[in-house]
Amino acid sequence: MATFPVTTSLPPHQSTPPPTAGHLRLPIATSADAALATLSAFLSSGRLTSSSPSVLPRTLRAAADLRLPRLGLQLHAFLVKTRLLADPFSASALLHLYSTLAPLHRTRLLFDRIPKSTYPVPWNTMILRYAQDGFLDEAFELMVAMEESGVPIGASTWNAVIAGCVRAGNGELAIELLGKMVSVGGVVPNVATFNTVLHVISVLRGVDVLRELHAFVLRNSEVVGLGPVDLDRLQESLAAGYMSSSCVQYAGRVFRDIRISTCFLGNLMISGFLDTGQRNQALGVFREMAFGCGYEAQHLPSVSLTLVLPEVNLATKRGLEIHAYAYRHGFECDTSVCNALMAMYAKRDKLCLADKIFQGLDDKDVVSWNTMISSYATVHDFDLSFQLFREMQRNDTRPDDYTFTSVLNACSFACNHRTVMALHGQMIRMGLCHSYVDDMNSLMDAYGKCGFIDEAQNIFDETDRKDAISWNIIISCYGYSGFPQRAIRLFHQMQDQGYKPTRVTFIAVLAACSHAGLVGEALHYFEGMHRDYNITADEAHYACIIDCFGRAGQLKQAYEFIRGMPVVPNACVWGALLSSCRIHGNIGLAEIAAKKLIELDPQHSGYWMLLKDIYAKAMRWNDVSQLRTTIRDKGIKKCPGYSWIEVRDSEVHRFLTADKLHTQSHQIYQVLGGLTEQLMDEGYEPKIDVDLTYTEKGMY
Repeated sequence: MATFPVTTSLPPHQSTPPPTAGHLRLPIATSADAALATLSAFLSSGRLTSSSPSVLPRTLRAAADLRLPRLGLQLHAFLVKTRLLADPFSASALLHLYSTLAPLHRTRLLFDRIPKSTYPVPWNTMILRYAQDGFLDEAFELMVAMEESGVPIGASTWNAVIAGCVRAGNGELAIELLGKMVSVGGVVPNVATFNTVLHVISVLRGVDVLRELHAFVLRNSEVVGLGPVDLDRLQESLAAGYMSSSCVQYAGRVFRDIRISTCFLGNLMISGFLDTGQRNQALGVFREMAFGCGYEAQHLPSVSLTLVLPEVNLATKRGLEIHAYAYRHGFECDTSVCNALMAMYAKRDKLCLADKIFQGLDDKDVVSWNTMISSYATVHDFDLSFQLFREMQRNDTRPDDYTFTSVLNACSFACNHRTVMALHGQMIRMGLCHSYVDDMNSLMDAYGKCGFIDEAQNIFDETDRKDAISWNIIISCYGYSGFPQRAIRLFHQMQDQGYKPTRVTFIAVLAACSHAGLVGEALHYFEGMHRDYNITADEAHYACIIDCFGRAGQLKQAYEFIRGMPVVPNACVWGALLSSCRIHGNIGLAEIAAKKLIELDPQHSGYWMLLKDIYAKAMRWNDVSQLRTTIRDKGIKKCPGYSWIEVRDSEVHRFLTADKLHTQSHQIYQVLGGLTEQLMDEGYEPKIDVDLTYTEKGMY
């Protein structure tokens, strides 16, 4: 805060025409020197006297607005010399100047020296200064002294202390004082009162307070004198407050009553509805913003499109409708809107359309590249993910932490160890390691799934800010790498270090027990999950237990466990049982599990093929034939399985069953034949559990 420097005289007189009172508006728009020159000329003309009381208050307020303490001090000296300090208007303006520019103690010193009589402005100014500096007790004491001095406490006084609370960031107290203003002080708020609290209403967290304030506004809007514009502004703040407090329904009701809303509130409503899964309501707000009379299309910000597009269901053609709207109004040139369009199409398995938008986008940013890289990784098209990542860097777009997370996730599925190592080195060079826990978690997961458990452990040890996800990943790494005891020790170590296990933690622990066939341990942790940690088991936990029973050959216990489930078994549960039946050749339970799976998803080819393999293994060729006919009649298409291998050039080669499309297929099959002979020489006996009668020639 500026303080008053010591000065002794006004600037020297300059030869200028005699000023008038209108000249004193000049300091508001001109420099400090011009303001001083104007005042000096006015003084030298002899026109500044007690008969012109409005001149000095106007000049003092201009000095406060321009933050001119030197001018203010000179005016203070002039008021003392000319005894104009007795004028309440000049004295109040001087106090306002001190309140704006001087320390609190000097402001209070001036307040104590100026005449106040029954004029409330000096009291309000001092109360406001106390409140905004956080001295609320002093502000209230001054209100008591004000009342004892016979000065009426009106709306302006209450507004002063409320405004002080708002400026001090104490919104809850400001609203509390608003209530006391009515209940204790018996003062009706005015438009200025509500304009003062507008900004704090939107960040209030107490729903009851919001509802009380809302009810008061509805009952007293005419008494307060709120016009249509003021009422709209107040309701906007109420709607924002309700939305911030997750009271979406209340926010929606208030929003619908607003005549002309702002795009800011519209975006807030869209975001709130989407966060609570109410897509239709979010789309309704967007449609109102786009086509309603309260908005103009050219003023609709692109953020509205970026919020709503990724959540649109293309089956209803709303996405195409919004895409057309964006095209008509020129939003397709907006990179953020194009990114949202790509996300919309990618989420709905329309990657060709997403790629078309991507290729046509001239000004690609990091979000554009991340959207496509993660989208291709999601559908397991890892080659394109890696290709786009390399192209991104050739185009001088710097990857961010989300880029590395997406590419590392692709590496996890593709088991591309060389690429993981290259990415790790690049992250170190860019300073991303140890900065973002999400990147460290993705790196740890990628190393673990590629089978390099020691590297995963090193990443875990080097991560300074571990979270529950970090522990879940390292436990999973040891679990599916065949080290269940190490996974269990990490589970207990996690708790010893103050981390609370989550549902995902127990999935990792149960999966570790399952891979090792530790049925007793799995049941122990499953039962203790709810008893000791208040975590309710879901289908994923039950699937782990079924898989554990199955790996141990306890298929009857697995089926009884399913029958006793308190929730309806899903495909994961029945799929675990069906896979176990294939291993142990239990056709009866396999048929039960397959029937349930087909009821859940009739077009899933994997269930049909798995049952067919079980029949073939049991030499039930008639059942195999009937099943093939059923599959053909139902038009079920089998997704071809494939294998991949990474060679020294870090390129991943993918192969289908009996694939002869590769340019080196002849040499590849020669090597495979030699390896097969070596295996058989070592005593390996291949098991061909298929119907050779129906197998195409040359397949095996």
